[in-house]
Amino acid sequence: MSLIDATRRLTAELTNLMNRKVRVILASGKSYEGVLAGFDHPSLNLLLENAMDNEGHKYPKVIIKGERVSEVLAIEIPLFDPEGFKNFIVKEMRLPEHLVQIVPEARAVIVQGRYKVTENGVEGTGPMAETLYEFFKKYIDARKKMLKG
Repeated sequence: MSLIDATRRLTAELTNLMNRKVRVILASGKSYEGVLAGFDHPSLNLLLENAMDNEGHKYPKVIIKGERVSEVLAIEIPLFDPEGFKNFIVKEMRLPEHLVQIVPEARAVIVQGRYKVTENGVEGTGPMAETLYEFFKKYIDARKKMLKG
């Protein structure tokens, strides 16, 4: 893997953590837990909203300089897993696997080259989009049950 590919992958992973709860541990040992609202590349400065530090102090927003960050830990497990959704619709809809592609950096599943499915739902129109949306709802309901129990 080239350095450019590694950088893109790191940026994609941080992008996937956007609007999710994370814990940021600083080099000093102090930590913050909150919703990742933004970051910049390549310095990796982070913006957390509704944050709380390890001493229990709450802050509406915290900007953390990238040079101070030791670790960023994902706390929330996303409901939508592109690989899992692909496997689900290939099995349940009996779609040929070559018609269902995953775009990892976008956390998206492309069906028949025309329909895009992400954690936000289905993009596209027509009967196939409606069918995909029904299976999307079933998949999300099943994931919710699995993650709770």
